[in-house]
Amino acid sequence: AAWPNDAKKIEIKTKVNEMKYDISSFEVEVGQAVEIKFRNNDFMQHNLLVLQPGSLEIVGAAADKLASKPNAAEVSYIPEMNEILYSTKLVNPDSEVVLRFIAPDKPGDYPFVCTFPGHWRIMNGIMKVTPNNTL
Repeated sequence: AAWPNDAKKIEIKTKVNEMKYDISSFEVEVGQAVEIKFRNNDFMQHNLLVLQPGSLEIVGAAADKLASKPNAAEVSYIPEMNEILYSTKLVNPDSEVVLRFIAPDKPGDYPFVCTFPGHWRIMNGIMKVTPNNTL
């Protein structure tokens, strides 16, 4: 199926040398098609994961633990767990990736985060999912 033209388009970049995204939050409606263009203009790799509400610490701790495993880079430092809703692979410096998904059907604050070792504590933000107002 073709991706809808009316998808909510979000652009997220990295802040060079800061281990931060350039936005701390964005808003989408429940069930809305979402397209995040993630641009890494930093000198190190980053990824972007969207998580279940309230799971930032759990996923961050699992990512820290995963970093010690030999295959951690191969799996882009993304632990296998149900708390992770959507994710990109590691994005190399001066590269970009597009992440497409349908927003969750439950309103709430869904964290987005980089799970490259040591980054999650400061490189995160919130995707606010709001009720659909067209009812």
